[in-house]
Amino acid sequence: MKTIEQIEKIKAVVLYVLNKMPTGVDYIKLSKLLYFAQRESLVLYGKTIFDDTFKARDRGPVPTLTYKVLKMIENGDDFNECNELKEFGNSIKVVRQKATALQNCNIDLLTSIDMKILDDTIKKYGNINSKKLSEMTHDEVYNSIIEKMKDDPEKNIFTLIDIARSGGASEEMIEYIRNKQVLKKALA
Repeated sequence: MKTIEQIEKIKAVVLYVLNKMPTGVDYIKLSKLLYFAQRESLVLYGKTIFDDTFKARDRGPVPTLTYKVLKMIENGDDFNECNELKEFGNSIKVVRQKATALQNCNIDLLTSIDMKILDDTIKKYGNINSKKLSEMTHDEVYNSIIEKMKDDPEKNIFTLIDIARSGGASEEMIEYIRNKQVLKKALA
């Protein structure tokens, strides 16, 4: 499970996107916007904007915690079994798989770089329909994960290196990300 801090950051990122798109965003488009923003951050800076895990699904990468919260809201869950997600769940409205923000995002949790990447992502991809966005994520990296899943369904996770490679990160940036991950594991 994610820490409270990680959940708060994911919530801030999701609300930032939803606040910028006040008429609402369907699950697929929201997932792809979050993926493209995360990818851009990894390619440019070797860091994530938020700590949601992306899994391969039929329509492309899906941020797992965000998707779980959206589905819980849609199903009318009161979050009693997942109290740590209650505030996140109460911040979003879902009607027919379309999410809208019920509150403003806590921008104190986002850096100026995070917001610029999110703004640029919304500007670049926000007017593209969900089907096309989904197709855009079905690249070589996605296809290799789908192939691995044929052997082992548990291999459906996009690593940070997978996401960075999908965005065309340089080998130097890939090595930087790899070294950061090794250090993080060593310190854990």
